[in-house]
Amino acid sequence: MKFNFSFQKVLDVKEKQKEIAHQEFGTIKLRQMELEEQIEGLELEKEQVFNQYNNVHKKTISEILAVQQEIEHVNLQMQQKVLQSQQIHQEVEKKHRVLIEKTQEAKMWNQWKAKSKDAFQKQLDQKEQAMLDEMAVLSYARRI
Repeated sequence: MKFNFSFQKVLDVKEKQKEIAHQEFGTIKLRQMELEEQIEGLELEKEQVFNQYNNVHKKTISEILAVQQEIEHVNLQMQQKVLQSQQIHQEVEKKHRVLIEKTQEAKMWNQWKAKSKDAFQKQLDQKEQAMLDEMAVLSYARRI
């Protein structure tokens, strides 16, 4: 006899949901890392612009104003990136919770399958032992 888990399709769906949640978490985590790299790039750019601004005594007023505008532009970009970073962080947390939930569900179904298989195997062993016992009794009865 072969073991058939009656809820195998449900288990397959749960495993697939877990896999999808894992992929979504990986994707959003990658986006978060890319955004952090962009923020670091903007910080370097801002530092370079400040270094240009520090050399004020060598520049004309229009150049100083252009540098100030560039600083404001970089600050605005950084604010936007920080806001995006906060949103992505929230989404990462959400996807992580979903991943944990799906993993727990899949684990629960796998444990149920393992317990069902153990119970099936125990029942099969009992039937086999009962059959062997019966054969031994019949063999002994024929000798007498």
